[in-house]
Amino acid sequence: ACYDELMKRLMLLSFPLAVACAGVPDHVELQPGAQDVEIVHDKPSPNAYKELGQVTGTASGTDDEVAEAAAENDLRNKAAALGATLVTVEQNLGKAVLLSDKKEIKLVGHAYKPAD
Repeated sequence: ACYDELMKRLMLLSFPLAVACAGVPDHVELQPGAQDVEIVHDKPSPNAYKELGQVTGTASGTDDEVAEAAAENDLRNKAAALGATLVTVEQNLGKAVLLSDKKEIKLVGHAYKPAD
């Protein structure tokens, strides 16, 4: 009886975690137009580019390189949706997903388009 009660509590505690992790995709397809968005690590010249806003790309997976590529695709898709041709990566955050063998990758940057 004690074991059953412990298992019920463990299930109740782990359910919100499982739901939270379910929102991060394992695979992200590059959308049309996003293939033209270049990823850079340094901010471009303000004379040459106009900032459009902050963008975040996320993905998860058991293979770090595959998860990183999926997060980059997500970042490029979101930048392209803003009309960008360039996106910076200013933060690359990776963390292990509890109770799994997956790693979640989060890339944070800014989207830019050429100045008029």
